[in-house]
Amino acid sequence: MGNKAGLLIVLLSLLSLPILGQQSHKSGKLPEGWKMRFDHSSASLNNVIFNITDNNHYHFEVGPKEAAIYYKPEMKTSGSYSLQATFTQLQETSHPEAYGLFVGGKNLQDADQGYLYFLVRQDGKYLIKQRSGPDTKTITDWTSNEAVNALRGRQQVTNKLEIACGHRHIKFVVNGEVVETILRSKLKNVEGIAGLRINHHLHLDVKDFDFDPMEQNFRIFIF
Repeated sequence: MGNKAGLLIVLLSLLSLPILGQQSHKSGKLPEGWKMRFDHSSASLNNVIFNITDNNHYHFEVGPKEAAIYYKPEMKTSGSYSLQATFTQLQETSHPEAYGLFVGGKNLQDADQGYLYFLVRQDGKYLIKQRSGPDTKTITDWTSNEAVNALRGRQQVTNKLEIACGHRHIKFVVNGEVVETILRSKLKNVEGIAGLRINHHLHLDVKDFDFDPMEQNFRIFIF
């Protein structure tokens, strides 16, 4: 009987060990190398859980006021590039909350912060906006598109987003389908820090967040 009890304790101990490669963080702390900025001064990092389960797989649980951007300062885009990530919303929210990518980040901890962002939400709509300091400018307001997977009747939903910045145009892509093409000259904040934007009340998994300098990629020259 004593041997069985000892074996049970060992097994329970092994189950409690972290998965290999996992960086587990409780609320109130960001993974090493990451920075963030809330939209609202009343938000608290204590209401955010951000775990890295491997080198390119992130898990977010975000509180009721904690809409924010997340980024690594050294991740900067310039010239022609493609930024992408795959988002899985793990839980429906009472009000559609948005998530997605941003590019062209400048002075992200200062009053004159700026960036361009591309978001989707659970009702199958996408949005493109620019931030300049405290102000935001809508480029494309919330628009329905069949390329955006909606959560309707599902327990979770996955959407792959991409911002493909060419010499003359920027393409905004969802699940491999171009939902919008805009002249690069019409947009500010195209080059700079790239990152993730995640609104409040969301439980998300994010994977394959990366960018590709596309100067050597032939497809960049078609737009």
